[in-house]
Amino acid sequence: MFEIPKKGIWSTSDSKKWQDGYFVGNGEIGGTLYGNSEVFSLIANHHELFLKSNRMDSIPDLSNYLNELRQTIEEEGYQAGIDFFEKVALERGYSGLTMSDVYHPAAQIDLTLLTEIGNDLAYKRAIDYEKGLVYTQAKSLTHKIETSFFATKDKKALYFDLKTSEPIDITIQFKDFNHSELNQKMTQTNFDSLEQTASYYDHTGYRVPLKWVSDSKESTITEKGVTFTQVTELRLAFSIYFEEEELTLDRFDEIRTQHIQAHQRTYDGTSINLVSDDERQRSYESLIQELEEAKTIPLVLYEKLYDASRYFIQAMSGKALPNLQGIWSGDFNPPWSGDYTLDTNVELAITSLAGLGQFEGFEGFFNKMRAYDEDFKENAKKYFDARGYLVPVHASTRALHVHWNKEWPLIFWTAGAGWLAHFYHEYYTHTLDKEFLRTTAIPFYEQTLLFYEDFIIEDEEGKALLRPSYSAENGMADNSTMDIAVIKATIQYLKHAYAVLNKVFPEEYDSLYNRLPAYMIDEEGVLKEWIDETKEENHNHRHFSNLYPVFQSKEITKENRDLWEAANKAFDKRLEAWLLSEEGDTSSSHGRIHAAMCAIALERANDVEASLNELIRNRAFYPSLATSHYNHSHVFNLDANGSYPKVLHDALIYPEGDGSITLFKALPEWLHEGELKGIHLPNGIQVKRFKWSQTNQTGELSVLASLPTTLFIRLKEQQIEVRLKEKETQTVSLSWTDPGDE
Repeated sequence: MFEIPKKGIWSTSDSKKWQDGYFVGNGEIGGTLYGNSEVFSLIANHHELFLKSNRMDSIPDLSNYLNELRQTIEEEGYQAGIDFFEKVALERGYSGLTMSDVYHPAAQIDLTLLTEIGNDLAYKRAIDYEKGLVYTQAKSLTHKIETSFFATKDKKALYFDLKTSEPIDITIQFKDFNHSELNQKMTQTNFDSLEQTASYYDHTGYRVPLKWVSDSKESTITEKGVTFTQVTELRLAFSIYFEEEELTLDRFDEIRTQHIQAHQRTYDGTSINLVSDDERQRSYESLIQELEEAKTIPLVLYEKLYDASRYFIQAMSGKALPNLQGIWSGDFNPPWSGDYTLDTNVELAITSLAGLGQFEGFEGFFNKMRAYDEDFKENAKKYFDARGYLVPVHASTRALHVHWNKEWPLIFWTAGAGWLAHFYHEYYTHTLDKEFLRTTAIPFYEQTLLFYEDFIIEDEEGKALLRPSYSAENGMADNSTMDIAVIKATIQYLKHAYAVLNKVFPEEYDSLYNRLPAYMIDEEGVLKEWIDETKEENHNHRHFSNLYPVFQSKEITKENRDLWEAANKAFDKRLEAWLLSEEGDTSSSHGRIHAAMCAIALERANDVEASLNELIRNRAFYPSLATSHYNHSHVFNLDANGSYPKVLHDALIYPEGDGSITLFKALPEWLHEGELKGIHLPNGIQVKRFKWSQTNQTGELSVLASLPTTLFIRLKEQQIEVRLKEKETQTVSLSWTDPGDE
């Protein structure tokens, strides 16, 4: 029986391409079900599967050319500088801008019904976000065929079953991708199993075993797959292995039950409730019809996007670090190689983890940073003769900095490690794990700052000078605002860590902090993107790097009035030239999310709503509610899913930089009432339940602390102090009056 999920999405349309399919994942492997009732496919993905080549394995040694680069910039300008640096790099063996090794599918299993089931077909499909299940139903006058699909963490495998009311014939085949850089071979391993092996140019590879159980009267194995005759029930298990591991299909129902329980335990840890259960029953087609014909956004769509985002975050995080496509792919030509793009996308993909309390989801991030340690150091040494970390914009099989040229001077972007350091700090402030702080966070902070110790020079006034410097994808000039902001933030993270561990903070870092230049405000009172009077601003851009000290490090607040006003003016310029302009440089979901983050920090509720509405009205998502990079479901990209929950959390309960929280920091009109459960805050605090009504101007906040602490709450003009004992839940009744009502 087809059940409409309470927390999920369902549709009456099939999917003609994998991006329109429905997705499952266990934080390590992912699966996609797409197609129609008679011809459909199951795709298997593994987070480590990038198409190996030797393209990312070497960089030129330019360490002796840094002084000449700086002199060229000083005398002839930045374009001459990057022209010079590229010329020398090419002379020393650099291949020019190189795309990352490509993220690709492990295998595709195609299923084809050989039995006619009638033209009077009714088809439905659903994702149950809460249970971690994808399922379909095809119903005609003669047949009812139901399928389900899931990815279990416990068994590290994908499971599929098909049941039909009347016997059918069906064939299953492994697809040969026929890719020149991947050698695939299928073999029969037993009477009830096949295996496809795949290998790269270096003879490493993986295998995809497939097992089945059926009530078929006869099964025939061929060179391409297997055909089942007169079957009413078929169950499959398949996975991706790099070593000898056992795939089991025994006790299918038990595996499914255990999967649902484990998945739901995590998923139900947080929730937002804005609408009735009746509204949640609406189909995808109903929501899109209202969106396009009535030109309104159904309230339930905001909630469903939150539910979908939590689902995708849980499915793509764990042993995996989400790449541009999460952990899903159905082809060998994803935009930007489907890699780890580290100048915005990875950061957004992981930005909701702490608030959702999915701390296990950080595992893939921290492990990947460890794996890239030597590459980060080699980048710093060979390009700028520096110790420490230089994080590239693009990485996959390697993190050597091979993706740059004079048109895209990404080699001058040094802020990557400092931005990533934010998430080490965030993990500690939410978990209060001192061992993590000592063994993992502090070493990362120190490697980040070591680079700047060697890289920074002084200007004529004795202030720190970053040359070269680059503001992500938006131009070159001295001292990008983001560069200065991440250095300041990283020093503060390290200082905080040393204080927690009762260690003496090194004086050289205080000295470095004090030598950093002040942020620059131009003649119009706008916070500049570069602390460089010679550099003109380009406000028509999807990146919000100039506002990093607003939305991320929270350095610029109302308390420093001049910078606060300048930041607001800079944000106005971005809104006018990019977000709300039909002539914006491109549509971009990550830009809209960062606009929303900025608007919350700047307490501009209308602009939070405008930012999110631009994403939704332009349908920057697919039928599963996986997000797209561009408008109209163009370019599968999960970074907006990774960050959407954070936006809603912060609009309602905003953690300030001083450790307090602000309720209703910048609330979109459609968030005027509801209930939020289970989110986590800094200082080891969990919000068990937050219920609010702007109409009645009342609310209730229940919080739990892991250690004794005091929570300071800002609500309109009120300052509320809540003293929390260890493992004690306290409930605070809230009421307020808006200033305009007085």
